[in-house]
Amino acid sequence: MTEKNFDVIVVGGGPSGAAAAVCAAREGMKVLLIEQTYCLGGMWTSGFVNPIFDFENKKGFMKELVDELKSKGQWGGFWEASFTYEYMKEMLERKCLEAGVTLLYDTHYEGAVMEGNRIVGVRFKNIEGESECYAKVIIDASGDALVAADAGAVCRVGDKDGKCQSVTLMYIVSGIPEKYKDGKMIYDELCVAYKNANEGKEPPFEVPYLIPAPGSGFGVVQLTHMNAKPLSAADRTAAVIEGRRQMLETFEMLKHHNPDFEGLHLVQSAPLLGIRESRRIEGEYCVNTEDIMNGSHFPDAVARVTFNVDIHGNDQEQVCCDVTEYEVPYRSLIPKGIEGLLVAGKTISGTHTAMASYRVTGNCCAMGENAGRAAAYAVKNGVGVREVPNDTFIV
Repeated sequence: MTEKNFDVIVVGGGPSGAAAAVCAAREGMKVLLIEQTYCLGGMWTSGFVNPIFDFENKKGFMKELVDELKSKGQWGGFWEASFTYEYMKEMLERKCLEAGVTLLYDTHYEGAVMEGNRIVGVRFKNIEGESECYAKVIIDASGDALVAADAGAVCRVGDKDGKCQSVTLMYIVSGIPEKYKDGKMIYDELCVAYKNANEGKEPPFEVPYLIPAPGSGFGVVQLTHMNAKPLSAADRTAAVIEGRRQMLETFEMLKHHNPDFEGLHLVQSAPLLGIRESRRIEGEYCVNTEDIMNGSHFPDAVARVTFNVDIHGNDQEQVCCDVTEYEVPYRSLIPKGIEGLLVAGKTISGTHTAMASYRVTGNCCAMGENAGRAAAYAVKNGVGVREVPNDTFIV
C-alpha cells in the first residue's frame, strides 16, 4: 500500500467500525478501514446475527440502513427487525466507497504505533506484507479492544471473578415450516425431538430461537452455547469445534425426530464466532448498574439504550432483567491516559452487567457513528478527542 497518511484509521468493519468509517468520511476525512474478513458488517454478516436489537430509537446511520433495507424489501422477518445478509454486505461496502473510505479486506491488525501516550498509527499485515499507516485519530472497533490494549489502556475482562458470557455459533437453515415462519423459541420442539430419539441426551441450551429472515423458508438458529475465555485462541478454537458439533446434533434431532421439521435443511455455520464479552476499557466514564437501572442521561450522549440486561451464563441459563432507558456518554469511548484513540462497540468503558445491555448491534452502530463524528471534529479543529463538543453527536 503506497498511501501511509490518513486523518482517521478504523480497525474493524463490524457495525461500529463501518458506521465510524462512513460517518467520518462523510465529514471530509481521509479514512482507512481495515477488516480481517472479506466483507463488512461483522456479527451482522459474518456472525449471522439477527434481529438487530435496539434499532428503533436510533437516528442517523442506523436509521439510514433500516430505511434502505425496507425500501429493498430486505427487512422484516423475526420480530420485524431482521434482514438479509448479502444486502447488508453490499450496502455497507457501497456507502464506504461512496464516502471515499479506503477499504482493505484480508488485513490483520498487528499493533499500535505510539509516541509516548499518543497513538499515531497502526501496524497491519496482508498479502502485501507488513505495513504501517498513520492518522490523527484511531478508532478501535475490533470487538476485542485490540488497539486500546496495545496502546497501554487499562482493560477489564468478565465479572468480578473474571468469568465471561458464553459464546454462540449461529447457523443457517432453510425449509422452515410454515407454522414457524414468524420465528419461535423452540426449546419445547427440541425436547420432543430429543425424547423421541431416546438417546438419553438433552438440548445444549434452554433458550434456543429459530429466527426467520425476510422472505420465506430460510433463517438462523441461535442455539449453540459454549464456554470460552475470549482472549484465548485455544478456547476460541475449541468453542467453534464444539459449536459445530452442537449444530449438527440439534439439526439432526429436529429433522429426524420431530415431524414438524422433516423438511428442514442445514445450510451453513457462521464464519464468525459470536463473542458476547471481551475486554472492556477503563475510560473517562464507566457505564454502571445504577446508570442502566435508573435511566441516566448525559449531555455527551452517543447512544440511547433500551435493551435489557442479557447475560448468557457459563451453563444453560440466560439471565435477563429490564433497564430504564438510559444513555451511553461519549466519555466512555475514551481510554484513560491515551491520546488520539476512541473505542466503539461492546468494549467501551462499562461494568460487566451494563455491557450485557448496551452490547447489542443497534447500540454498537450508534457508538461507531458518533466516534466517527468525534474523530472528524477533532481533526478539522486541531483538538484532542476529549475536546469534542456535545452538539457533535446524534442520538
